[in-house]
Amino acid sequence: MMRAVFLRAVVVVAVALAVPLVAHAQFGHPLKGQWSGQWGPANSPNRLLLDLHWDGKEITGVINPGPEAATIKSVSFDYTDPAAWGVKLTAEGKDAGGKPVQINVDGKLENIGAYARLFHGTWTQAGKKSEFTVTRN
Repeated sequence: MMRAVFLRAVVVVAVALAVPLVAHAQFGHPLKGQWSGQWGPANSPNRLLLDLHWDGKEITGVINPGPEAATIKSVSFDYTDPAAWGVKLTAEGKDAGGKPVQINVDGKLENIGAYARLFHGTWTQAGKKSEFTVTRN
């Protein structure tokens, strides 16, 4: 009897200690994180870095952080296909002269359950439309 009570107490304590560790290990939203890759023609691609954050309600962040960063303005999702979510993203940056440039991204988020996720599709910036591919770092 005493042994059963002791074992039960050990199990309860172990579960109580494990739950916060498991909760802390969650990634949050699958689009959250830093992503790197490229967009543009294959013979002259443009480096691409996405730094995306999840506040529990929406995705925010920047494209190519630094002095020439573009700010994410909106992100919408299509969850119809659980294996590859549709993602539409709009951002605003500046051209070399300082004038606003809109960026529109229409892509798919794949490998959602894996750490090394893939985000790819069509990238439109300053009237140029091309393919893009980024992977989560």
